[in-house]
Amino acid sequence: MTTPNGFDHFRQQFLGIADATFTFRADLHRRLREIDRKALNAQVLVKRRGKELMGYGVVAQSFREGAQQLQAASALVQQAIEPLMMGFMRTLRDTQQVDKLEGLPPAVRKLAPRLCEALQKHQRALEEGAVQTQRDIRQLQQALLRFESIVAEIEYVVVNGRIEAALKGSAQAMLAQVSAEMDKAVVQVRDLLRAYREHVDRMF
Repeated sequence: MTTPNGFDHFRQQFLGIADATFTFRADLHRRLREIDRKALNAQVLVKRRGKELMGYGVVAQSFREGAQQLQAASALVQQAIEPLMMGFMRTLRDTQQVDKLEGLPPAVRKLAPRLCEALQKHQRALEEGAVQTQRDIRQLQQALLRFESIVAEIEYVVVNGRIEAALKGSAQAMLAQVSAEMDKAVVQVRDLLRAYREHVDRMF
């Protein structure tokens, strides 16, 4: 049975995660585009400088492959978010109906058996929805953890890139800048993911 303010409780909880999700998705999309652009810049720089940057070419290629892996991991996170948001809307609908029906005087419910049936229907839907929500949350958390593991792998590649850039003589300044920008972009994605996952964990 829900509390008299069950709808308000779920509304605040779900709007909190919905707002955080909207911000997360927008920021993530922008950050990943930056990473892809910086990875492409690294490849272009290698092509322009030819043999001088031959060793760095492997790093630049790893940057590009890493950017593609991040895009794929992001798609899985987006897929995990969708059913969770849809479940929130169903929970709000059923909670609102339960609150409304439970607020009716008992005498009224006795005179209208269908109201009792409707109440039981929405209560069952809430119970089933709660189980499904937990599944959806676990799926989202797993997708976020997988995403974070890929980011950690890319961070390792970026560190190697910065070390390689330090060894490249006259091209050092340009490579150092490209590698530093890539490093900054990847760290921003890492922090963004971590903050969102922690928010999800706190909410549920």
